[in-house]
Amino acid sequence: MGGGVTVKAGRWYPSSKTCSECGAVRAKLPLHVRVFTCEQCPLVMDRDANAARNLAALAAAVLAGTGVAGDQDAKASNPRGADRQTRATTRPRKRPGGRAGGAIPHQRTETRDPRRPEAVTLR
Repeated sequence: MGGGVTVKAGRWYPSSKTCSECGAVRAKLPLHVRVFTCEQCPLVMDRDANAARNLAALAAAVLAGTGVAGDQDAKASNPRGADRQTRATTRPRKRPGGRAGGAIPHQRTETRDPRRPEAVTLR
């Protein structure tokens, strides 16, 4: 039985937007664009094949311990920047001032019957 190693790319790793030939990163690449065309070099290839080459290079760099995509001096960057659509924090579910439409939920109150200390009446 052979062994294997799993290398996990970060969620925002730009595998589809990075040229697998020269390393140039495109700012935007909508999902409907199925052919990757590099703006810096003459590379034109299927978007998924380009991403696969980039992920293979990332895995090789991680296994070799040489840094990002094989470059020892390279630093991991955040190429998407403000383009992220995931919130860092969640919004509060309960809005101040009650519920939508101004309805105030009915509050349950407890009263004790003085004749029966163990009995509780809910209203």
